[in-house]
Amino acid sequence: METNRKRLLSLFTLTLSMGIVLAGCGGGNNNSGEASSPAPSGSGQAAQAGGSDEKATITYSQWGTAEELQRTQELLNKFMEANPNITVKLEGKDWGSYWDGLTANAAGGTLPDVFKTSYAYIDKYAELGIFKELDGPLADNGFDLTNIDESLLGLHKYDGKQVSLPIDANVIVWYYNKAIFSDPAKNPKGAQVPSLEPTWDEILDIATKMTLDKNGKNPGEDGFDGNNIVQWGMSVSPGSTMDWFLEPELWSNGAKLVNDDDSLALDTPEAREVLNFFIDATKKQINTTPAQIEGLGGQVNLALTTGKVAMNPGGNWNTTNFKEANIDYGTTYLPKFKETKTVVQPAGIAISSNTKHEAAAYKLLSWLAGPEGQTELAKQGYSIPANKAASAAYLETAGEENKIFLDAQQFGIISPFTAKKTDLVWTYGEQSLKNPLAGDGDLDAAIKDLQSKLQ
Repeated sequence: METNRKRLLSLFTLTLSMGIVLAGCGGGNNNSGEASSPAPSGSGQAAQAGGSDEKATITYSQWGTAEELQRTQELLNKFMEANPNITVKLEGKDWGSYWDGLTANAAGGTLPDVFKTSYAYIDKYAELGIFKELDGPLADNGFDLTNIDESLLGLHKYDGKQVSLPIDANVIVWYYNKAIFSDPAKNPKGAQVPSLEPTWDEILDIATKMTLDKNGKNPGEDGFDGNNIVQWGMSVSPGSTMDWFLEPELWSNGAKLVNDDDSLALDTPEAREVLNFFIDATKKQINTTPAQIEGLGGQVNLALTTGKVAMNPGGNWNTTNFKEANIDYGTTYLPKFKETKTVVQPAGIAISSNTKHEAAAYKLLSWLAGPEGQTELAKQGYSIPANKAASAAYLETAGEENKIFLDAQQFGIISPFTAKKTDLVWTYGEQSLKNPLAGDGDLDAAIKDLQSKLQ
């Protein structure tokens, strides 16, 4: 449902501003009645969660705007209607204050009972010991995890244990401007729109035909004027979109961004092939340079809104941008080198490790992440639910044209964030790679610089 540190903020700001992360983000779908299932038998407190009439008051904390918090309150009201013995008090903060608050709460032993999590910070906060491990309670209560893609679940694990459950899913896809393709003046070569699972060879051919100079010539044609391009075939900036574009493309070619030991993984033949592909595409002038992206508004995932770019990658939250700009857009999966891959960026919910109301906290978590809560989330029309039990409700609200955001989740990579990966993506990476990956700079030197910074 998004500069380096700005990338994370922009991702979540975009998704928050459009309500994409309202219940979870930076969505999904189906399941079966966890909210009323029996409680774990392993503890007296958990047993109370199953069917006791004992009243409990718990806190639920999340980040968000006033509008997003209001939508969350509506969900909590539905939960309390179904569970009249549980009162849930909502605590809301802005993005920055939220994480500072969790850190302070962890130190002071005053964590909320249930709270919202980001896939990008699972590792960092798990090390603070704030999460209750969920594998036992989920198994004891028969929570159906098969309705949540492993690509989402894996990003909410720590040391192989489930510590949070995803409740929404921001999905990255490939967009194209239908109006440009259907206009003979802007598509004189008659390029076809990309297929559902396009290869990069296909995209390269399309982008070449869709790139025009002021005289209507394409790159490679005699007389093409690269200093006066009026339309680009595509707009990608892998050096400044490492986590949501470059990383899945590396995986598509059998490469990685980082190794399992957190070292940089870009100096391999498979990774180099990907990096050089994007360098060549930009040098051939069918892809925008960083300077040209700035001239088009500065956000590569919104390039279609300028009417000067035929294709660009983006998240599901961009549908709102395109509709507001009256762009008739189409979607496909991200182009592939060998295998189709994408990124699914799910927010989730967790239970505090020191909650005094484990039973009630589990009931809230299982409701929000299960079929009932996820269906109510889908009906609000802002988020893609993570649980497939809510697929029908999501499509009924959002429309069949958005089914790709559900289907694409099967291609999500499982690449959890660690402290070093966070530094790479939002502190060092763009500084070192943005220009070299556009053909302006020394790629070898940039890779060596990043390797030294991650040691």
